[in-house]
Amino acid sequence: MDAPAATGAPPRYSIARYPTAMIDRLPLADGRVVTVRPVLPQDAELTQRFVAALSPETRYRRFQMGVGALPPALLRHFTEIDYAGHLALLAAVVDEDGDERQVADVRYVVDAKSAGSVARDADFALVVADGWQGVGLGAELIRRTMRAARARGLARLHGEVLASNASMLGLLDRFGARLRSRADDARLVDAWIELRGG
Repeated sequence: MDAPAATGAPPRYSIARYPTAMIDRLPLADGRVVTVRPVLPQDAELTQRFVAALSPETRYRRFQMGVGALPPALLRHFTEIDYAGHLALLAAVVDEDGDERQVADVRYVVDAKSAGSVARDADFALVVADGWQGVGLGAELIRRTMRAARARGLARLHGEVLASNASMLGLLDRFGARLRSRADDARLVDAWIELRGG
């Protein structure tokens, strides 16, 4: 039973229950339609292509460092979702060749430090592909994430946003997020979305 940890093998993937109710088709303001669905382990290649296709600026805004491709451990974290403490949704379209193409990713991970307290928090992150920004996709993904987090009994979503990322800060402000500059790092703004009573 302890053998995988001893050999350094990754932990075996298990899922609480795949949330099929979250699969949906979403029409956007510009007339395009995307499919929103929970992430699966077999989405690893899809996710890797998505990250690689982001502009360097968008990748930096999401990861806050230079990333070209997701290393194996991070790719597993992005795609082997347990749907207990970690929710991840992607938005995708089918291209002219019939291949699925990811255009957005949103997720939250329950903060382990708050697991024993009544008020539970989760870290969240959102990234939308460059050609899909400004058409309401990011706002709708945040809305769905907030709804899922409330249903899960969470009290707050927390994210770190680059101070230079005016579009994301503006989007979060529309959702009533509390925004506070980080005292220890002027590049970052802490964003808190309160979920109770909403």
